[in-house]
Amino acid sequence: MLSNELKAQIRQSFISLKEDMDGFKTRQAQNKMIAEISKTLSGEHKGEHNILCVEAPTGTGKTFAYLLGSIPIAKANKKKLIISSANVALQEQLLFKDMPQAQKYCSVDFKYALVKGRSRYVCVRNLINVCENNTSDNSLFESMPLFDNPPEKYQLEQLSEMLSDYSTKKWNGEIDDLMRAPDHFIWQKIACNRFTCTAKSCDSYQNCAFFKARRKITKADVIVTNHDLVLADLSTGNTVLPDVSESIFIFDEAHHLNSKALSHFSLTTNTEFIKTSVRQTKVVSEQLCKISKQDVPDINIKQIDGYLTDLIQLLKQLEFNDDIYLFSQGIVDESIKQISENILTLIGAVQTKFTLLKESWGDYLKITAIDKSISDPISNAAGECEQHLLSIITLFSSFLQKDDPNKAPHSRWVEKSTLANKKTNYLLNSAQTDVSKNLDRLIWSKVSGAILTSATLTSLGSFERLNKQLGLLRNENQYLRLPSPFVFDQVDFIIAKLKASPTQVYEHTQEVTSQLLKRLDSNEGSLVLFASNKQMQIVADLVEKKLDCTLFVQGEYPKKHILEKHINLRKQGKGSVIFGLDSFAEGVDLKGDNLTHVVIAKLRFSVPTSPIDKTLATYLESQNRNPFMEISLPDASLKLIQACGRLIRTETDTGKITIFDNRLVTKFYGKQLLNALPSYNIIVE
Repeated sequence: MLSNELKAQIRQSFISLKEDMDGFKTRQAQNKMIAEISKTLSGEHKGEHNILCVEAPTGTGKTFAYLLGSIPIAKANKKKLIISSANVALQEQLLFKDMPQAQKYCSVDFKYALVKGRSRYVCVRNLINVCENNTSDNSLFESMPLFDNPPEKYQLEQLSEMLSDYSTKKWNGEIDDLMRAPDHFIWQKIACNRFTCTAKSCDSYQNCAFFKARRKITKADVIVTNHDLVLADLSTGNTVLPDVSESIFIFDEAHHLNSKALSHFSLTTNTEFIKTSVRQTKVVSEQLCKISKQDVPDINIKQIDGYLTDLIQLLKQLEFNDDIYLFSQGIVDESIKQISENILTLIGAVQTKFTLLKESWGDYLKITAIDKSISDPISNAAGECEQHLLSIITLFSSFLQKDDPNKAPHSRWVEKSTLANKKTNYLLNSAQTDVSKNLDRLIWSKVSGAILTSATLTSLGSFERLNKQLGLLRNENQYLRLPSPFVFDQVDFIIAKLKASPTQVYEHTQEVTSQLLKRLDSNEGSLVLFASNKQMQIVADLVEKKLDCTLFVQGEYPKKHILEKHINLRKQGKGSVIFGLDSFAEGVDLKGDNLTHVVIAKLRFSVPTSPIDKTLATYLESQNRNPFMEISLPDASLKLIQACGRLIRTETDTGKITIFDNRLVTKFYGKQLLNALPSYNIIVE
């Protein structure tokens, strides 16, 4: 229950915010959000979990609502508060703007820290080993089969400079804080890696950038991170973030959590990688045994190569579509399955032998003094071999797994690509189509409390789609849809009269072109959102020379650059038009005269084009369910609201929205999509 003391602390925090924050406006929706967060996290609601899903439209003040509502409760219950965002921009805003302000207003003192993935930090031991032999034939790179080419002189000079800066505390060991990051293949070999890390056994442990950050985390009350790191950490043993059961999570931009999870629970390997990994393992095994005077384990490369050759011959016979072959309902062809089982058995045997060898090598190092410049590179190589073998085994295990007939199957497919040497490489893939059980197992069933929030969490006015995607149960959690603080009835939502449907691609593109030339005001700021890059490029070519203002097309410049140039033109009173795709339909904040007209070329229906989407759609059809009604339509509703949300960003913003999609009036689902929109003034031409 929420104690009187906690109520007083939260109330006082809000009063401080109201009195001290420049331009603060009292919003009932923000008050309501703070109250519901407090009740949920303190267990006042009956339910198995302390989980709240809250849709907080732009202008609600959701960031300070969840900060001021949750920090006192987390501290009082001795829980860590973990705030996870979907992208770097929001993470930086939290870290550099919102958190310092929250410290000023919050009635309880708290410390905060940013958490990054292990690979964002340098491994000091590896960096020292490279720099000790600062010549182009550095033994670390030359003797280990894991390195294709030794670094160039300029690269070694850069690494030496990095070591000097780290030693003198000019650099903190994070790749993101380097003015110029080293080449990717170099960074991979000097970055922290859980497979090569020896933790407290390492001579550089006390001076390790990663463990310094970890120690800082243990002292922090609030941790800022992102969805990718949360999913990566929890799916690999929860070794970076605090224990889930001792934490309260806030997922901002929570509508991205499902797509992030689908990506994280996807597995892949390829035929060339398998060949290389086995050979690397054999060479490293021989080096380990030579130094420690052990018998070299038998690794039958010839037999593995034979099965890989047989597998490749079978894969060549598949009928690829755009270089992808999708197994129907995730069921792998029997002939491919049999050979894959043989490969899995052999790789599994190699991994077992190598693990034993690696353990004995560790024991040998404890009782034998060996020069670190020799032992460290070999230990690193051994760690990477172990990592590679494990990834191959995990993929094949999932590739061959028999799915539960009562649940959505895995999506399994083969993709082919051509290497620089003209050889064909085959990528084997296995991915879950439903990650809800994983999220429940890793987070919802363990967490002390969780808040999921975004400006758009519902689809067609319901949380049902979110619940299905994330594994949340309606009767066990709390749900809240807050009203927008903005008045929308003065905003015209114009459904343009077009002859062509978007399904008539050529005719629709021509009409969109002519309509834009009629409707775009060359003295205003406009944003035109497309669902297709091809259509956007065609229309841009057709209108560019006919517009009396500057046109920016996504892809010609970075997104940030386009927005800056657009704003500068508007400051000068000049017209500017932006053509953009999905990434401009959310996260774009153009206030006032910077944007007064949003144009939407067509509804963004998610056509199942990826292997995962196709497998899920086919499965739903096999269950006599309708993938369009369950997936495409709810997702289109959410995307339409997001696109429209670019227009009104403050109470004083004005403008109009125009859409070139007559399906809103000709199709049965049009009314559903319109009813889910804010209270715009709908105009059907």
